[in-house]
Amino acid sequence: MTVFININVLHPFPLSNLNRDDLNSPKIAVYGGVERSRVSSQSTKRTTRHQTEKTLGDKALRTRRVPAKVAAELQARGWDKEEADKAGQAVALASGVRGLAIAEAGTTTVMLYLPETGISALADLVEKNRDTIAKAAAHAEAEAAADKTGSKTKAPKLDKETATEVKAVQADVRAILASRNASIAAFGRMLANTPEVTVDGAVSVAHSITTHATAEQSDFFTAVDDVPGTDNGSAHMGNAPHTSGTFYKHATVNVGELIRNLDSDTDTARAFLTSFLREFTVSVPQAKKNSTAPFTPPALTYLTVRTDQPINLATAFEAPIIATDTSGYTTPSITALTKHVEAVNDFYGTAGLAAAAYSGTAPRLDQATALGTHIKNLDDLVEHIVNAALDAQENAE
Repeated sequence: MTVFININVLHPFPLSNLNRDDLNSPKIAVYGGVERSRVSSQSTKRTTRHQTEKTLGDKALRTRRVPAKVAAELQARGWDKEEADKAGQAVALASGVRGLAIAEAGTTTVMLYLPETGISALADLVEKNRDTIAKAAAHAEAEAAADKTGSKTKAPKLDKETATEVKAVQADVRAILASRNASIAAFGRMLANTPEVTVDGAVSVAHSITTHATAEQSDFFTAVDDVPGTDNGSAHMGNAPHTSGTFYKHATVNVGELIRNLDSDTDTARAFLTSFLREFTVSVPQAKKNSTAPFTPPALTYLTVRTDQPINLATAFEAPIIATDTSGYTTPSITALTKHVEAVNDFYGTAGLAAAAYSGTAPRLDQATALGTHIKNLDDLVEHIVNAALDAQENAE
């Protein structure tokens, strides 16, 4: 039996540009035949991941700048800058991962994703095996060059002793690249040609969309020069696109997968779940934040623990919500979600529903009894759901 935590949030935002496309306009999605505002899952995951890592004090780095980070660590230990830069690049190449090379800017050609503590571990490895790492890097470059020229050219063969040393240091580098913390266990990792590094993430995040149709709103603005001249015109003018609306946000966590990815460390799993559920609920995308200040609280968060499957409730809004002059979009969105939950529970039954509870800032939420237990405080709600999920997972094993 697998246990899932489902997170469903209705979050109204005022005039803002939460997540921009390549033309600087708010991202959109067409659903139910109408255009909606959208916040990409990538944006939501990044914001939530960073806040969760800050709470846990355990950061992960998704970057092409591992060589520079290792070099900076070595310089802090007294290394010469030029030698540190060479060593930082060499230790990345020493992994022997096919397709991983050093770009002209000194970055790796692929993104690496590892705990921040892995940088110090790589620096330790460099100091302990400096010469062997240099040999491994040179051999990796020779093999890459041979791959480019085809079968006619082969990389020079290493003598038996050197080959053994290179293989050992390669395994050490890969072990560090394969290390994981809560973020990597939750969000997953893939590195081509290196299956031991790959992690199937336990968290799935949907693109957030408004529960209703939206239209782009243009803000014409001017910038006035504080030092007046002979003319009375503005120093700069333009148009900034925005939207507003009530967004449906959804994510699900495979609790069993998370615990397995953490090598059965339930304490870390509990800490991650507690932080992630809270941060996902209140997360606000950071685009244009200084010019729109969209820091609103969520109207509703509905959390469930299921022992059968994850369930995304977006279909509650496939028919777009229509607002009246006095209702706004949030209240009818809550009504639509509640009716859909009733239908879902009737369809699937409640045998797989281990827990359901909700909270939020919308008025009269205590009347939404179909959503389970009403718990006013967000931290209390999260604690209730995390306890229920871990208890259910323990009973399933």
